[in-house]
Amino acid sequence: MIVFGSRGSDLALTQTRWVAERLTEATGEPYRIEVIETRGDRTLDTPLPLLGGKGLFTAELEQALRQGRIDAAVHSLKDLPVEDAPGLALGAIPVRQDPRDVLIYQPRAHDPEGGTLPLRPGARVGTGSPRRIAAARTLRSDLELLDIRGNVDTRLRKLAQGDYDAIVLAAAGLARLGIETPGLARCYLPTETFTPAPGQGALGVQCRGDDARTKAHLRRIHDPHTAACVLAERQVLNALGGGCSMPFGALAWAADSRVHLRAQLLSTDGIGGFAVELTGDDLPDLAAQAADQLAPLLGAPLDGIHLALLRPGGSSSRLARALALAGAQVEMVAVSETLPLDGGALDATDCAAVAVTSTRAVDRLCEEAAARGIALGDLRWFAVGAATAEAARRRGFDCAMPSDEANGAALARMIGHELARGARVLFPCALERHDALENGLADAGIAVRAVPLYRTQALQGIELPAADCVVFTSPSAVGATEPPAASTRAIALGDTTAAAMREAGLTVHGVAELPTPQALVPLLRDILSNAP
Repeated sequence: MIVFGSRGSDLALTQTRWVAERLTEATGEPYRIEVIETRGDRTLDTPLPLLGGKGLFTAELEQALRQGRIDAAVHSLKDLPVEDAPGLALGAIPVRQDPRDVLIYQPRAHDPEGGTLPLRPGARVGTGSPRRIAAARTLRSDLELLDIRGNVDTRLRKLAQGDYDAIVLAAAGLARLGIETPGLARCYLPTETFTPAPGQGALGVQCRGDDARTKAHLRRIHDPHTAACVLAERQVLNALGGGCSMPFGALAWAADSRVHLRAQLLSTDGIGGFAVELTGDDLPDLAAQAADQLAPLLGAPLDGIHLALLRPGGSSSRLARALALAGAQVEMVAVSETLPLDGGALDATDCAAVAVTSTRAVDRLCEEAAARGIALGDLRWFAVGAATAEAARRRGFDCAMPSDEANGAALARMIGHELARGARVLFPCALERHDALENGLADAGIAVRAVPLYRTQALQGIELPAADCVVFTSPSAVGATEPPAASTRAIALGDTTAAAMREAGLTVHGVAELPTPQALVPLLRDILSNAP
């Protein structure tokens, strides 16, 4: 007989019974469940982040394992600390349930204009998760976010009796309990904005490290694919030194014979967040890359620094959000304007895919396609980088991108690998454009239908704001502005921009080879710390 330990909540017992029954089916071994109360269950009047983090729902179960009172303990994997507890092992990770968050809300609170969170302004939303709070604040600063504790039934009862207008739960818990929530509305939240907690939707089964018999039984219900994904998610969290109080999400999955990883770090004050999405062949490698990109943002390394970021149109960007997350005060400065062109030549006939190299191309393509009744949903979408991919996903299109470099040549290599020779790609673009993507696709035997949908017009004589540092993002930004003040440090994104700055007589205090946090944040800190 295998003795399982479980918390006493309906969800914990349901999860434990599910694992125990799978084990009995696989091995014929009978089971018994012993209910064990944890500190997290006893203390229901204090927000979880204030209770002290690790072990809130696991410590007593782990003690029972070490004492030999139980043989195995089933946990929601997101509640289990990343490091194995001394003397214990993770014996099995069964197949994963739906990893998404779900919004449950009163129909009276519905507002179709609310976007991802379709709630009326000022709605009271219950959640105890710093990650969910940060994601909600990023999207809807008008919502009232309130702490909520208790098991799933308790939370739903509080919602039904009017203590809250909405609550956010893990979809997997509702699915495992078979809860239908009659009389309440339900909205599954997209992983692009509400990236789940590492391991969400998965279970972890602990046992003693030296218990060979139980470990052998548990291997029969272990799912290697789920394990590889959730271990990569937890690898990123561990590398960042985070726990349950860090507003962080990660999700790994496999598609099209490759593996994918999305990791999102958010700000608790609602200024936004920064996400990386990577594609490759090795999940541990993707996890290491994600941690490298996010680590420079931790600990507010740019706190108190005022940056002017020069961008086409002056719109916000992934880079701006990353720098703000690192603590900087970021001021966007428009150095050009986008002028639409007639899209009469737009035609997706015989195209297998869409290649987009800017957020403006995504927006203009969708505008023109909608106006002309052209369907784009059946095409595969490829984007040059994360910001462009995000713009496509906001429009409802699943979009792949290169994980190595954010340029036209890398995008062409990816598309050439994914599509058969002779396929045709729709390329919505600017009138003035680089030829790297088109040349690369031609070399790969891919036909290109380039359709200019906008042109960029540079502005002139822009007076720069008083700032500690100005970041020139393109050569066109150099010609659009007056020289920065002598006390202002000037940074170039890329060698081409640096060359344009020097030709204009500007001092280049530093060059970031890539528009990424790991390239720019240390450079800014070094330059500004050594400024006279």
